Amino acid sequence: MNITSETKTRTSRGAEEQTFIVPGVLLQFLSTPEQINDQISVMRGTVPSGVVIPLHSHADPEIFYVLNGSLEVFQAEGPSAGWQTVNAGEVVSIPGNVRHALRNTSPSPLTSIIVSKRELYSFFRELARPFDPNRPPAPPTAEEMQELFELAAKHGYWMASPEENAAIGISL
Repeated sequence: MNITSETKTRTSRGAEEQTFIVPGVLLQFLSTPEQINDQISVMRGTVPSGVVIPLHSHADPEIFYVLNGSLEVFQAEGPSAGWQTVNAGEVVSIPGNVRHALRNTSPSPLTSIIVSKRELYSFFRELARPFDPNRPPAPPTAEEMQELFELAAKHGYWMASPEENAAIGISL
């Protein structure tokens, strides 16, 4: 018995059964804190072309491993301060409490593996809605953005103002 291929099959099937949309992003929960009885979560995120995740911060760190496409990442401080482009096969690590933003300005969707901790996983689970594969992802509505801001406040996350986003080149 080949444990690796059996695990991959189970993981893929589970991921397909749990595809969600989180304002503008497709998200699959691959490994949850409950499954491993620990703090770590692993997700697969697909960001369509043109989607922006505004400037924000939270206590949990995030690690992005880009599978395909290019992810543009802004970090407000540290050795990677400013905008950087992370291409397929590359990793970017964002420490907890660092203000950051993400965007996909390429013509193609980007897919990454995201590793974080329980609190951020809980936030995404609460925000996630089932994805209908018959309806392509669309930019978030005003109501979805309002829900995002309310849920961020509930979880103690900092969200930038439209002016702060504009200062780093993001128009909301």
